[in-house]
Formats: sequence, C-alpha cells, structure tokens
Amino acid sequence: MIRWIRVAVALALALALSASVYWGYTLFLLATGLIVFGVAYGWPRLTDSPQPRATSIMLFLFGVAGLLAAWRDSSAPYLDWLPVLAGLGLLWTFVQNLTRGMGASDAVANVSAQVAGVVISLSASTWVAAITMPGEKEAIVVGLVSLIVAGCMTALPWPAIYTSPLAIAMSTAVAGILSVLIFQHAITVPVALVLGAIMGLLVAGVDRMLGLIAYSQYQAVSLEISQNIELKKSVEKARSFAVQLALGAAPIALGGVVVYALERIAL
Repeated sequence: MIRWIRVAVALALALALSASVYWGYTLFLLATGLIVFGVAYGWPRLTDSPQPRATSIMLFLFGVAGLLAAWRDSSAPYLDWLPVLAGLGLLWTFVQNLTRGMGASDAVANVSAQVAGVVISLSASTWVAAITMPGEKEAIVVGLVSLIVAGCMTALPWPAIYTSPLAIAMSTAVAGILSVLIFQHAITVPVALVLGAIMGLLVAGVDRMLGLIAYSQYQAVSLEISQNIELKKSVEKARSFAVQLALGAAPIALGGVVVYALERIAL
C-alpha cells in the first residue's frame, strides 16, 4: 500500500503542472517549485545522507536557482545557466562533505548521491523551459499523463518483470490515444507514441534503480542512536514518507527533460 504514496505525490504534482499550463505562467513556476521541494526534502532521506538538513537546503536552493534562471532567460534554449549551476552544485557537494572530516565514512557514496540529487533537482527547470518555448503546450499534458499511468503500473503488487513492460506499454498507448482523441491538432501520433514510451521507460527505470532503496535497512543516525521505541517508530514513518516523496517527485522532475527535448526536436 505504501508504494501508492509515490503515485499520489506524482499525481498531485502532475495535476498542479497540467492545470497551471492553462492558468498562467506564474502558477506553473510555483508548481515546478513544488517538485523541487519534494526532491529536496525526500532525496537525502532516500539516500540516507549523513547531513540530511544541509543536503535538503542545498538541493532546494539550487533547484529554485535553476527555475529562476530558466524563467529569466529570454532566448532559446532557456537553460544557459544550467551548466554553471550544475558545476557550483558539484563544488558545494565536495565542500560540504569535506566538512565531515577526511576520515568520514562512505564519502564516495554520499558525494555521488548528492550529485545525483543536484541533477534531478535542476532537471525541474526544464519544465519552465518547455512552457517558455513558443508553440502548443499539449505535449506537457500528454507527458504528465503518461508519467502517472506508468507510475500506477509500477505500483502494482507484481514483480518488476511484469510491471516495467506494462508501464511502458500503457504509457505509450495512453499517449497515442490522447493524441488521436483530444490533441490531434497539437501533437502528432508518432511524437506522442515516442513521448509515452520514453516516459514509461523513465518511470520503470526510476522504480528499479531507486525503488529498492525504499525497502533497505534504515541507516539514519537518529534511528541508530535512539533507544526510545516510540521515537524509532515515528522516525521510521517520517523517513518512509520522505522516501516515497522522493520516488514520486523524481520522475516528474526528470520528465521535463524528455518533454523539452521533444519540443526542441519534433514540435
């Protein structure tokens, strides 16, 4: 049942983005801010960061900086500052981990996890770039619907050997149906099918690469040092929710890269 929390999180974020496509640019920017917040809060708990608060602050600041940079950029490709922010995020990650001391444990794993978090957090800015580009915006809605459908398939209580192909097939089919029945004048069927297939593959990949961490042994310091059973239970519940929050927000953030790339190439 807990796997459906990530679907609920993804659905809420997708609805916020889809609605704000038609309600206004400022609301869309705020909706992408929710994605950044979800990644920033959940990612350090998902990866058992030894500095969860500092990592959350770092991810949130860089994510918001990426959104504002894409929003203020007035010319294509609207992501000119993204490499600079990624480089600064990498530098911050090394400095932050150096503050733990030269003999800190699992330094390589923590640096790698933080760098991956920076990449995912900055990926949310591609949604802003996608809506800034001239032309129809229905590809955004089709991509978001495909993400949700694929997420529902991966949340089914079946082995991944069944849910992953099902996620790809269903997201592809739904994207094709939307392009034929609703958005026939805005997005062609081949582009919609490609978009749906990539979104399904993205969700299935995130589920396989990151989803297993949700069932790993809790390693948070607060759990190790706590002797109070009730406190342990509350920390476990808080971490479990944060893990599902990250797993729900990460595919939405990365999905912006797919929509933006297809808009640049095919639309």
